[in-house]
Amino acid sequence: MKLDAMPISMLRKSIAGVYPINHHNENEIFYEISLSIGTNMNLKHMIRNALSVMLRKLNCTGGCVIQALEPNHAHGSASILDWKPVYCLPKPLARNRKHQAFIDSAELPSDKKLWPEWTELLPLVQIKNDVSRFLFSLPEFGILSLEKHGKPFSKPFCLSLQELMDKLAQAALLCLYIVELTRSREALNKTVVELKHAQNELLSANKQLKAASVQAQQMARKAEQADIAKSEFLANMSHEIRTPMNGVIGMSGLLLDTRLDKEQRHYAEVIRASGESLLGVINDILDFSKIEANKLDLETLDFDLSCLLEDFISTLSVSATEKGLELLCSIESGVPGKLRGDPRRLRQILTNLVGNAIKFTHKGEVEISVRSESESAKTMTGNQVRLVFSIRDTGIGIAEEKLDCLFDKFIQEDSSTTRKYGGTGLGLAITKQLVELMGGDIGVTSKKGQGTTFQFSVLLERQPEERFVETPMPADLNNVRALIVDDNATGRRILSTRLKSWQMRPEEANDAETALEILRDAVTDNDAFKVVLIDRSMPKMDGISLGKAIQSDEKLADIKMIMLTSLGYREEIKEIAEIGFSGYLTKPIRDSELWGVLSLTLSIFETKHALRKHVTTKYSAHKIIPRFNKERILVAEDNATNRQVALGILTKLGLKVDAVTNGAEAVEALKSVPYDLVLMDCQMPVMDGYEATRMIRDPFNKVLNSNIPIIAMTAHAMAGDRTKCLDSGMNDYIAKPVSYNALAKMLTKWLSTKIGSVSENN
Repeated sequence: MKLDAMPISMLRKSIAGVYPINHHNENEIFYEISLSIGTNMNLKHMIRNALSVMLRKLNCTGGCVIQALEPNHAHGSASILDWKPVYCLPKPLARNRKHQAFIDSAELPSDKKLWPEWTELLPLVQIKNDVSRFLFSLPEFGILSLEKHGKPFSKPFCLSLQELMDKLAQAALLCLYIVELTRSREALNKTVVELKHAQNELLSANKQLKAASVQAQQMARKAEQADIAKSEFLANMSHEIRTPMNGVIGMSGLLLDTRLDKEQRHYAEVIRASGESLLGVINDILDFSKIEANKLDLETLDFDLSCLLEDFISTLSVSATEKGLELLCSIESGVPGKLRGDPRRLRQILTNLVGNAIKFTHKGEVEISVRSESESAKTMTGNQVRLVFSIRDTGIGIAEEKLDCLFDKFIQEDSSTTRKYGGTGLGLAITKQLVELMGGDIGVTSKKGQGTTFQFSVLLERQPEERFVETPMPADLNNVRALIVDDNATGRRILSTRLKSWQMRPEEANDAETALEILRDAVTDNDAFKVVLIDRSMPKMDGISLGKAIQSDEKLADIKMIMLTSLGYREEIKEIAEIGFSGYLTKPIRDSELWGVLSLTLSIFETKHALRKHVTTKYSAHKIIPRFNKERILVAEDNATNRQVALGILTKLGLKVDAVTNGAEAVEALKSVPYDLVLMDCQMPVMDGYEATRMIRDPFNKVLNSNIPIIAMTAHAMAGDRTKCLDSGMNDYIAKPVSYNALAKMLTKWLSTKIGSVSENN
């Protein structure tokens, strides 16, 4: 505490004795001040009234009440005190420098812990000139300062006045308590109101929730019924649409095998092409509907990637050749061939993308490449492998602003493209969904007028090594008795015609009951059927039920069963195998697929119990390939990619292969090495295939065998090109891109080997 302020106890006696107020006046003053304190519970009003009475009765010129406030605990320490004036009379006193200096000299405590000790020093007095300033304690509330001109208060009077200030402090604290109590009561009332309101809202919400729950259950039941109805509709539509389409495509195929004049053949080919085109549109619509209904499921089958790509390429090579395009396919080293996944959906993705590439490319090439993504790039487990496919073309390209919406439903590059090229706009949307279902993603890069590259990845599995079993020899179908069970007469007739052309003995049944009767009669007559082809969807008893009935009859249990399904009824392989089916095919059925599945299914007739749960598919049928005896082949091809493809296929077939890049080199090679066959590209630099063939056939040439079989490899396999090849001395021709099966078949024809098999899994 500074020296210019001192406690009342230190006042000099000469000063302390001078005070004009007598005892009677003192009691009157204290009484009136007490009344002013007790008449108002509003803090500011009460302090203002009390201060006004004190100034008037005590002849003071000014007074100020200062409150000790504790700051918000969130912004400071709980022990800190902040001193703020509550009320001053006159108001300018709060800004009076002398008054402020007096307050400062009292050294108000800033720490709440020091406040009680500091309060014991009060009242304080400062006397300067003719002005006296007093400082009284307001316990637990603050302080009161009074300013008086003339004679100061006596010590007893100051002490009595301090007692009165204790009452003022209590009244002030009571005001604060009442204010806080009022606020708490108001807050409590508000909380009660809010709770009642919340309770009402909760009751209302609960009522609405119960109603919504009932409605949701009703809607869920309706949605489930609608989902079932939609699934049944999709299945029925798939069957009902494919049945007549099977007739159109199948009968047009049979028609093309008959003797037709040029005009008739043209009409038949248009019918078949139109039917296959319509089938593609139907497939897109059905797949899109399945995706929308979350009913599109993937299958898990063993397949060979090379066989899949070769078969796929062979189906698109005709359209590429007709447009004069080079269709190339390459697989990087390290890509596993034996895989597990859904080959049909993978082929569908490739068909959409490569088909579009051919459609929108007028000159140049379309290239398909496959590589294996590094295992560290994305998380893979066990035998999983991520394959990345790229489809690059030199076509019309896509505008950059159209790339973002390219995979949306019903979107094409622009309206003029739609009119010129056709299409539903569903292909890429379906492709994206399929890719994502197979655990991958898809993207596109393109420049208008410079071509487009689509790239997608899929997650597949490597086949375990123990599954690489020897594929059985294809069976001899001659004189094999087969029963065709289908409620559709056209379907039965098409299959029966095909089986007869392979010297089989087919019979027909239009329903399951008739089929069982025929099968049992045949066993009784000691002329049992070896195989029965069963349609999945039939009235009364469907194909699944018929299969179970056959397997449950000991006399019929050895008969092989092949399921014929529409896409809407594709069954899981495991489920079919558990029933006892040995194979299945999807309609419309290709002749090669039917022959292959029949051959493989019947070839394991004697080993049924060892492979009881093994189902032969069309992908297994593609693996019936010849085995050669290391004959030596010469490949003349200037294109490095085509040369690599040919070398890969020939090496896999067990043949010895050499390659040259033009006709002149081929002629020179034949002078020193005894090759068994030549694969000759027609268009090469230095010397083309036609000239090279003429030189080889020249008896005066020094080649070791001028009669060696020469097979043309041409990208222009039209009727006129075939004639030109044969006229130059070539023995046969094969269209580019060269597929595994087509080349194997051609080599079998000219090398006169026996049909065997390779070590592949069904």
